[in-house]
Order: sequence, then C-alpha cells, then structure tokens
Amino acid sequence: MAPGRGEAFVEDLPVRRFHGVGPVTAAKLEGLGIRTGADLRRQSRAFLQHHFGKSGPWYYAIARGEDDRPVNPDRTRKSSGSETTFASDLTDPDAIEAGVMAVADDVWAWCEKTGSRGRTVTVKVKWADFQQSTRSRSLSEPVASRQALHEVSRVLVRSLYPPSRGVRLVGVSLSNLETTGAAANQLVLA
Repeated sequence: MAPGRGEAFVEDLPVRRFHGVGPVTAAKLEGLGIRTGADLRRQSRAFLQHHFGKSGPWYYAIARGEDDRPVNPDRTRKSSGSETTFASDLTDPDAIEAGVMAVADDVWAWCEKTGSRGRTVTVKVKWADFQQSTRSRSLSEPVASRQALHEVSRVLVRSLYPPSRGVRLVGVSLSNLETTGAAANQLVLA
C-alpha cells in the first residue's frame, strides 16, 4: 500500500479485521457503537485508553493507518496462497472446482520457483453473503506434486458441497513449509 493511503484503507474495514482485535474486543467496540475504521477514528485517544487500557493508543493509531512496527522483509515465509474472485457468484460444482484448480496451480508455480513444499493445504470459500468457510488437511509428508495439491484441494472443496449459496471467491494455501531439493518425496495422504 502506498504511504499515506492507510487511513483511507481502514475507513470501511470492520473493526474485527484490525490487527490485535479479537472477538471479545470486537464485541466491546461494537457495544460502544464502533463498527468500522471510520467509527474508531472518531474516538479520542483518551476515550480509547479509558475503555481499552494500554491497547487504546494502538487502536487510536491503527484507525489512522499508523503502524510503526518494523518491517522485516527477510522473515521466513510461513505459507503461500492464491485466491480469485469470480465475476459472478458460482453454484456449479465443476466451475467452483475449476477455480480452485487454477489457484492451486498458482500456489504450485510458487513452490516450483522457490523449491518450497508444504504439509498443510487449506481451501477457502467466500460465499455470496460474504461469510467464509475454510477446510484444511495436514499431511504426514510435504505435498510433492501439482497433481497431489489438486487432489487434496479437490477433496477439501468437495466437503462444502452441495453449495447452499453462491460462491464469490476461492483460495488455496500451503503452509508448514519446508525447502526441499528438486527430488521431493512422493506424497502419501495421511
């Protein structure tokens, strides 16, 4: 995000999506009539500190797009994922699976490029009503091929069938990463 754009970004963001705001704090904020970044920004530092103690100044700052935590570009990556939003909500399982396979291909391309493999596959589905469902499977060995990633992703998305409403977005991610050589072991499903 470009510098100076943080405040505009958080304006419509629900407070429950802010870093450091868990379910209990979100409920407390919402009980005070604070539902979005714009609502939070309207509060004074003193008000937030009174209601949230030492976290009050943090909420005051993030509502203004200010985050002074250091950026560490060399940190170890914990996962890799890809997602896509459909032009219209999908209900056809074949079309939904095609979307999942396409984003799984993006994830696998990253794996090939970096020599990384992961043991946990997660499929995310965002429904037409913006509710989200995720399904994950951790394997005994890292996923060793594109085909294996497809197989696990397909099983996970099929656990959400039949779709009870339209699907707006799908995503696939791989976590519990390891860096491997070119001759990765074959996948054994756990």
